[in-house]
Amino acid sequence: MFAADAMVIADVGSVRPGSPTLTVALRGSAQVIVELTTLGADKHNGLYGGAAPDARLALIRALASLHDDNGDVAVDGLMREPWTGSSYTEDEFRTLAEIRDGLPLLGTGGIGERIWSGPAITVTGIDAPPVDGAVNAVASTARAVINLRVHPRQPATEAQAALVRHLEALRPFGLQLTVTAGETGDGFAAAEGGPAFDAALSALSQSWGEPAGLMAGGGSIPLVMALDTAVPTAEKLLFGATDGYANIHGPNERVLLDELEKAVVAKALFFQEYADTFEGKK
Repeated sequence: MFAADAMVIADVGSVRPGSPTLTVALRGSAQVIVELTTLGADKHNGLYGGAAPDARLALIRALASLHDDNGDVAVDGLMREPWTGSSYTEDEFRTLAEIRDGLPLLGTGGIGERIWSGPAITVTGIDAPPVDGAVNAVASTARAVINLRVHPRQPATEAQAALVRHLEALRPFGLQLTVTAGETGDGFAAAEGGPAFDAALSALSQSWGEPAGLMAGGGSIPLVMALDTAVPTAEKLLFGATDGYANIHGPNERVLLDELEKAVVAKALFFQEYADTFEGKK
């Protein structure tokens, strides 16, 4: 049903307006839940604080071990390598992420390495009273959800296992954590240098009038992974009408009409260029 020589997935776009870009990699994702129970119930911190083991403090200490002082992920066994394709400048990234003036970025290395070809760990949920509802108590239980973004070529289950090992080996204040592996989704790394790949780069360059570059995506596109599983031999080409400033899936998402027009022309040119490679084989 899905037999194909090449597939165009137009769910992405260029690194910036005016810079045609082919997306060649997407990071995978894995979820881990970490928790512990230290008391039969929360206890008044005036009576028990200082000796009773605080589950929330222990969890915070464990979570702090996931990064070093630079903000780089400090979990052994996770793939990371330099990114050599197109990328955002630091000023562009600061603008896109709406980082407050004067604040440092997390981690070291190039922007592409940090957000595309390296791991990222985020605490996406933690059980704790809100500040407005704070209670003077030693916490008896604590729980957090961790999301791990995985190098495009590393199996998500392998990376997840590395994170689980790291957490299980910790003993914050001498306490053992309970670590549960959650959902995983593998990343994607496109095959480069095939006839469809070359035709796509040529089409993008012709349409925009600029040399086409290569970029990656920090998030996952489940459809791409599903199609890659269904037809692993088909070339997958990710390009489209958005750009780094389109704010996809966010407020005021937009597509520039000029970029949309160029993407449509690029797709038509791709069909022509790719067909020519078959014509030459006759």
